[in-house]
Amino acid sequence: MSANIKGLLQRINFIETDMEVHKQILFSIPSKNTAEMKEVVDTIAGLKQQINDLRDQIKKMDEGEYNRIIAIEQATERFRQISRDKKFVQVNTLNESGQCFITLSDGTPLECLVAAREENGNWTVLTLAGETKEYAGSLVQSSDPGPLKKTAPEK
Repeated sequence: MSANIKGLLQRINFIETDMEVHKQILFSIPSKNTAEMKEVVDTIAGLKQQINDLRDQIKKMDEGEYNRIIAIEQATERFRQISRDKKFVQVNTLNESGQCFITLSDGTPLECLVAAREENGNWTVLTLAGETKEYAGSLVQSSDPGPLKKTAPEK
């Protein structure tokens, strides 16, 4: 990912945080203060437009990266929906340790953004490709077998 795209994503992140603050402000305004509510709603709409404009810039710079970002955002939302009904006892994320993966029972490592294990041993995974997958515990060998080793292709 280019430095320019990373910069745009950081700006989007800051704007999204600002938008969340404004939503909280909106909920705290007494219902009789309609003018103040309208002002905050207009601010939120402006922030959403800024985000859309930045996303358009990313799409123009690198449509493949844009599509990957959108896929990850959609998978993250699916992961959140799935996790509402689950009780995770272990969660590994790429942000925490710099690597996140599970090893399937056949020995295949699966790199991920998030890997979460339930009490019953089943796993829910958000992959680097932007997919949300669920695995029965019997299909997963481990979540931390040591550093991820990439094997060289056979000659």
